[in-house]
Amino acid sequence: MSNAARKSVLLVALLASLGACTQRDADTPAAATGSASTPETDASASVDASALASPAGTPALPVYRTFRDVTVACDNVRRCAAIGVTDAAPGLVLSLTRDAGADGTQALLLSAPWADVDASTLQLDGVAAPAIAALPWQRDAGESAVLRIEDPAAIARFLDLVRDGTRLGDDQDRSVSLSGLNAALLYIDEHQQRLDTPGAWARRGERDPAAIPAAPALPVLTRPASAPPPLSDADAVRLTRSVRDTQAAALRTHECNAAGGEFDVSRDDAAHPLDVDHALVFISCYSGAYQGSSLVFRAARDGSDVTRLTLPAPKRSDDSVNPSEDFDLLVNPGLDAATGTLAQFAKGRGIGDCGFEATWQFDGRAFQLSHYAEMQTCGGLSADAWPVLWRVAEPAAAP
Repeated sequence: MSNAARKSVLLVALLASLGACTQRDADTPAAATGSASTPETDASASVDASALASPAGTPALPVYRTFRDVTVACDNVRRCAAIGVTDAAPGLVLSLTRDAGADGTQALLLSAPWADVDASTLQLDGVAAPAIAALPWQRDAGESAVLRIEDPAAIARFLDLVRDGTRLGDDQDRSVSLSGLNAALLYIDEHQQRLDTPGAWARRGERDPAAIPAAPALPVLTRPASAPPPLSDADAVRLTRSVRDTQAAALRTHECNAAGGEFDVSRDDAAHPLDVDHALVFISCYSGAYQGSSLVFRAARDGSDVTRLTLPAPKRSDDSVNPSEDFDLLVNPGLDAATGTLAQFAKGRGIGDCGFEATWQFDGRAFQLSHYAEMQTCGGLSADAWPVLWRVAEPAAAP
């Protein structure tokens, strides 16, 4: 099997078993912190130096890793999240997020997928926890039913209360594991360079918070100044048929499903206007029960000059659980021709509570990564709550 075909098969396998294959960092060497720590804190590896070595103002390397039952994700401006989520029957979801910088915004969220949580019934290791219940929880409006705390002092109090616990639960037999939380918070403190400061999450001290570096600036992208001319339905059909025929070798390399038969994958082929002279063409490769994948081509509108596209993924820190690989297949791709925004959304299972999503911005010449989020643990977390690894400033129209 060719490398390209093997990668395609691995992608399909990943989507089928995403929630079961998350790497755990329980045995990772201790951080070089210079002071004693608990056994769980010893599970925290020191931060990958390459993630902190970027010149001031340039994006940081994103991080995605796990500490026992807690996922840590930090994006390209060092906004970090620690997320505890049950990967079996949905329980509670605990999320702590913090922006970089001395005064980085903090948030603590507690939720139950598809249900409400009553703060007054919270328990720590099966015992009522009135001190946790008495914290200044606020309930989000709308359907999310999320309990939220944004006051730094209250978040610090919550962390002190749960630091030695193993599970946070409620009276509905729902809970979330706290195993790995201390190590995850220590990692975030070190990644954001706030260890030993008064506001650190895991290891507080008297170091001057002024030494904490500010967040790097968000990358700024541009989008085409105007929408491209439309592509007629007849031209789109003609173009997809032409590209499928001329790019047969690429389809064979990826061992794509053949066109024709009872379920014809070519029915999902699509072409969209890209600029005055070109179109973006999706040629369906694999199709499953709730999603499919496509090869992506940039083609002249007359069908000539066809170029296969590989879309950039965020380059992750070396200590992240999965390597960085650009996308030569897109899952459930779509293009907003008016803004030049290309997107994919890959579900780890049918209900869409794990997987990855990405968007790219066309700048008139190429597609630049504009957003990437991923959640490897399937536990009821909706896509809008998946941790983000890459973000940019709102794209501006080209002059």
